[in-house]
Amino acid sequence: MFHGSLNSALALERQRDLREAANRSRGAGTDETPVTRVTLRYAGAADTQRLQYLAELDSTSAPSGSVLVAEIDGRLRAALPLDGTRAIADPFHRGTELIELLRLRATQLAQTH
Repeated sequence: MFHGSLNSALALERQRDLREAANRSRGAGTDETPVTRVTLRYAGAADTQRLQYLAELDSTSAPSGSVLVAEIDGRLRAALPLDGTRAIADPFHRGTELIELLRLRATQLAQTH
């Protein structure tokens, strides 16, 4: 019985700590949601539908061929075709910055090949 109440007390303490940390981060003077993970990678076959959806959001057609993509917390937000055609981005998020990151990464990749 002692272990159960100890575990319960520890769980409540952890919840309180997490809530306090969340409240502190919200009050950090920004209206934006903090980015926890940005991933730049080559698009794969499994990304076809996600690229189509992203292109629809950007009112264009989906890129084909080799494409670098930018994900924020696992959500596809921008794509840069490596054939020089127009980049696409989610217009409801900070696409310009992601496209710049993708261009920088494409330049780095080109220098290594």
